[in-house]
Amino acid sequence: MRLQVTLLLVGVLFPKALTLRCYECIPGLSGQCTNTQTYCSYQCASETTVTYIGGVQSREVHLKGCAEAGQCVTGSLNVGLMKTTVNSKCCSTDLCNSNKPPALPQRSPNGKKCYACADDDCSRTVNCEGDEDQCVSARVNVGGAQLKMKGCASRSYCSVDFSSVKSTGISGSMSCCEGNLCNGAEGVKLSLLIMLVPLIFSTLFI
Repeated sequence: MRLQVTLLLVGVLFPKALTLRCYECIPGLSGQCTNTQTYCSYQCASETTVTYIGGVQSREVHLKGCAEAGQCVTGSLNVGLMKTTVNSKCCSTDLCNSNKPPALPQRSPNGKKCYACADDDCSRTVNCEGDEDQCVSARVNVGGAQLKMKGCASRSYCSVDFSSVKSTGISGSMSCCEGNLCNGAEGVKLSLLIMLVPLIFSTLFI
């Protein structure tokens, strides 16, 4: 009987001991959000994502919420026409994600090149910038349609867990390689994916 009571107490109390209180702030269409509080199993996170179109800043988004191991990305994804930078900070104490991380600065070309896509042509190249030391090829499934993308990425992007965004109807995979133009050239459509990349990475912590 004593063992049963002990197991019951462990089952009731132990999950609570592993639960963090974190700030949650998910922007709406206006880009603004209000801090609320939520409970997270692993880590609290705060993220700033900036999207550039043709080298001009298009949007800056700030969000807060929960993150699992391996979901804290700091770096950039550069597919030629569009570039997305993410600066995310994760922590593991109650309400530790109160601060907003600064946007990452624009960086200069680092001499590395990777294949990228423009419309149906994926034989084009893009100059990698800053710490983008990987060439990337990715597949994204949206509403039954499979899309592909190529470009440069920081190493931290290569560990992104796409399973965290399946609830939004988006899933996919990403492969990275080192060396100039190691991600191959092929013809794929990219236009829809260009609009979805910011969504994919801004929903990692939702």
